[in-house]
Amino acid sequence: MPGSLVAVLGVVAALLSGLSIAMVVRHRRRRHARPELANALDDRLADAMGPGTGSHLERSPAVRRIAVVDVDDGSRDEYPGDGDRQAIVPTVRVDFETTDAPGMKLVLEYVADVLEAIQPELEARNERVHRYDIEFTFGPGGLIVSGECRRVSVAPELADRLLEDERYGAFELLRDVERADRDDDSPTVLWDDCRSSADRH
Repeated sequence: MPGSLVAVLGVVAALLSGLSIAMVVRHRRRRHARPELANALDDRLADAMGPGTGSHLERSPAVRRIAVVDVDDGSRDEYPGDGDRQAIVPTVRVDFETTDAPGMKLVLEYVADVLEAIQPELEARNERVHRYDIEFTFGPGGLIVSGECRRVSVAPELADRLLEDERYGAFELLRDVERADRDDDSPTVLWDDCRSSADRH
């Protein structure tokens, strides 16, 4: 009997050890995937919206960060875990380099272009997205005065529809973003202040 108990405990210990190693390896793999993912998204943005592509931007939109959030309570973690509760929030910045605030129709055209550029890459990687944050900078900037930064946050289902429905474009996206902005349960936000990297998500 004691021998059987020792054998069972040995098997359990081996299984737990193997599980721990697998979790560490997976965590490290996903941890190192974040910079690689950001680079892949930057490449897609440059190809779709860089100078010379008709975007009228002096430089390509760029990934500012890829945050990870707990979709249940909004708590933030530096790297994604293995649970179903966590999802990513890619933040892309578009620099208008103009002194005046852009109109909403123009803003949503750029939002649509950004989503069309990066959503297929995230879908191909089977990434779970909580929302897309697209930031816009504009206004005078210098040593004393800094320009403004505003964001549009888009729920993933709206981004999916933009890619899947040919009749759904920037105008329809603006309409749905305006509607969802009034819904406290939606992550969608229209023209709010940009978040700092220290903000809770």
